[in-house]
Amino acid sequence: MQDCYALLLKKEPRRRSYNSTLTIPHVVKPVEEITRAELDNICVNVREKIYNRATGSTCHQCRQKTTDTKTNCRNPECVGVRGQFCGPCLKNRYGEDVRDALLNPEWLCPPCRGICNCSFCRAREGRCATGVLVYLAKYHGYDNVHAYLKSLKKELEESE
Repeated sequence: MQDCYALLLKKEPRRRSYNSTLTIPHVVKPVEEITRAELDNICVNVREKIYNRATGSTCHQCRQKTTDTKTNCRNPECVGVRGQFCGPCLKNRYGEDVRDALLNPEWLCPPCRGICNCSFCRAREGRCATGVLVYLAKYHGYDNVHAYLKSLKKELEESE
């Protein structure tokens, strides 16, 4: 009887399942199929975005439905909108370019690399949301939030 309780306590937490009828299927689009029109439709800043709830695609980071071209994660295990990042979010949050991501056959999205700093991914790790941290990161001399958070983590580890 005591062994049963020990097994129950050792049981790993249930992982979230993404295989439902509502899950958007992830299509890994080969680099060869990226068109000039898709590359021309990449937004560099927020002012260029065209919001459209009906035909837009959702960015994993900002969760806005816009008509601009988003990234395409090359990981076949990636699900839903996890691998879709708009230009401003990818640049400001991770220091990466959507054009480079689309043309790189090995590119993996930040959640697949374990570096995502969106509120959902941080909450899943038991961390608080960062909010609009890009301005503070730039104030401290970093060009993106990921680099700034990485430096804060290193600073914290060195002080301990």
